[in-house]
Amino acid sequence: MPGAGYPENTNAIDEERQQWDRNTSTRDRVYETAIQLYEPATAETVADRAHCSEGAAREHLEWFAARGIVEPLEGRPKRYQRNHAYFEWARANELRREHTDDELERKLETLVDAERAYREQYGVDHPRQVDALEEGDYDSMETVWQDIGDWKTVRRELRVIDRARKDRDAFDGAGLVG
Repeated sequence: MPGAGYPENTNAIDEERQQWDRNTSTRDRVYETAIQLYEPATAETVADRAHCSEGAAREHLEWFAARGIVEPLEGRPKRYQRNHAYFEWARANELRREHTDDELERKLETLVDAERAYREQYGVDHPRQVDALEEGDYDSMETVWQDIGDWKTVRRELRVIDRARKDRDAFDGAGLVG
């Protein structure tokens, strides 16, 4: 029996995968696979997931590495992982382009309030200090884990918005923003 959130019909998954293979270029399939590499993976692993040859996967991974999208890890075999700093920069850049300073300031204030609320609720300074088992009975563990995930998201968005504001200042100072 499939678990929660999994389709009953595995044929639907196979059909979606085949459509992805037909309608998406090799480069795009490797990219979509690479940006999900939270753990280091070889070109062979990426090729298997992206449904392409190992050589094609390696060629595209090297291209993405040259642009900072993935990080190559030396060794035999060479492995690659998603470059979190690149995606944080890209998100900050998007926010900087799409929002005014006032909008970013309001977002920042909301996030700071949320961060403060989590600190007060759990009596610690960082989500990794929360022990879900000590926070209550087993029925409340799911809520605690959800709060931990949400708190981590708040902290990540705080960093990104702060970077967007700082990047705007740097661009303004360099005369790059009209």
